[in-house]
Amino acid sequence: MDKVSLSTTQARILFWVVVILACTVIGLFSYNIYLKWKLKNVEVKIVEIKPVVLNIPEKVEVEEEEVTEVPTSLIFEEERFDYEELMMKATDTIEKGQEVSVFVLNPDDSLRLIRASKLPYLITRVSTDTYSVALMGNFQPPSLVPQKTVYGVYVITSLSKTHADEIAFDLRLLKLPSYVLIFEREGTTYYSVVVGALPTYNMAKDYFDRMDWKLIMEKLDLRSPGFAGRVTP
Repeated sequence: MDKVSLSTTQARILFWVVVILACTVIGLFSYNIYLKWKLKNVEVKIVEIKPVVLNIPEKVEVEEEEVTEVPTSLIFEEERFDYEELMMKATDTIEKGQEVSVFVLNPDDSLRLIRASKLPYLITRVSTDTYSVALMGNFQPPSLVPQKTVYGVYVITSLSKTHADEIAFDLRLLKLPSYVLIFEREGTTYYSVVVGALPTYNMAKDYFDRMDWKLIMEKLDLRSPGFAGRVTP
């Protein structure tokens, strides 16, 4: 077998490689021995961590707020339309020339108009769901245009206010919207009992035709029916 010969340079390189490997092995072995010695000196303590206990009361007392009761006398119910009640509370006298504002409305709007205006008024049933409201004065709510003339049914004219008032009251008991019209002619004051306050003559004439004149003449001891005509201004 041929012998392998190394040059001087190769021999030096191989020598140093062997030296480095030997040193590495010795160093790793020494580090391993050092770690084992270090672990022997480490004291391991096991600490028990207790769970946190929350003290929650079984009953929680809540402070009750004081509630103030509203007296029943301060609780108001919405007013409902009642034709007969409104008729009885209407004005019982007007004077010739009185400025008026007349509207034909449904029941609820009639009541709202009367309450909103705060003016003396007359109310007349035109049909089941329609009413004529005559306000004593100038009043014009939004989106409504008032008529400025009142027509009605004249029943009787008297020189005595007391007599006229009695007739008007008796007619209201018969559920007729009556009132006394006061006017002067040639220095004399007259008192006419009128039924109805309507915006047109035709409506007043229609109301006249629907009145039970036989019953009225019998109750009031009248000789003849009245007539439809202009009241004011």
